[in-house]
Amino acid sequence: MTQRGYKPSGRNDFIDLVMSWKETHHITGDSLKNPKTGEVKKLTLEVNDDLLVAQCFVFFAAGFGTSATTLSYTLFEIAKNKDIQEKVLQEVDAYLERNKNKLKYECIMEMPYLEAVIDETLRIHPILGVIPRELMEDYTLPGGVKLEKGLRIHIPTYYLHHNPEYFPEPEVFRPERFFGDQKQNIIPYTYMPFGEGPRTCI
Repeated sequence: MTQRGYKPSGRNDFIDLVMSWKETHHITGDSLKNPKTGEVKKLTLEVNDDLLVAQCFVFFAAGFGTSATTLSYTLFEIAKNKDIQEKVLQEVDAYLERNKNKLKYECIMEMPYLEAVIDETLRIHPILGVIPRELMEDYTLPGGVKLEKGLRIHIPTYYLHHNPEYFPEPEVFRPERFFGDQKQNIIPYTYMPFGEGPRTCI
C-alpha cells in the first residue's frame, strides 16, 4: 500500500479494492433480497485502519489453507474414481492442445468438467462446516420465528450439502450434478461452500 501511495493503481486487484475502501471510508453492498417484498436494501459498513488490517490478514491466511485443502480433496476424489480422472485428463489435454500448452487465468472457464469436479469436491468436503453470520436488521422467517438485529446465526453448510432431499445419494462423488443442464437443478441456497450474498467467502 505504501508503494502505491495509499491510492488505487488501476490494477483492479485486492490491494486496489482495500485502497478504494480507505478512500471512501465505507463499504456498500446489497443485502439478500427480501423473499416477501422482493426489496434489496443497501448495507454500509464504516471502514477504519483496524478493519483494513483484519481484511488483509483474513484474505492472506484464508487463501492458503482453503485452496490447499480443496486441491487435496479433489486429488483424493479423482484418484478414487478412475473414470472421472480420465474425463478430467482428456479435458485438460484438449485445453492445452488448443492453447499451445499455455495456461491462462481464465482457463477454468474453458474446462467445465474440471470445474464440476471442484464444485462436487466442495459439496462433499465443504471448507466450512458452518457459516457464521450476524443479522444486520430484524428478520422474520417464513415460519413466523422472529430474529433480531445483531443475532449471530450459523448456517449448517455440511448438512445442506449432504441432505438427500437436495442431493440424491449425497455420499456419492458425482460431478455431473454441476455439469451442463444438471447444474440448473440445484436449488438456490442448498449449495454454498463459501456462503451467499454480499459476504460470500469472507
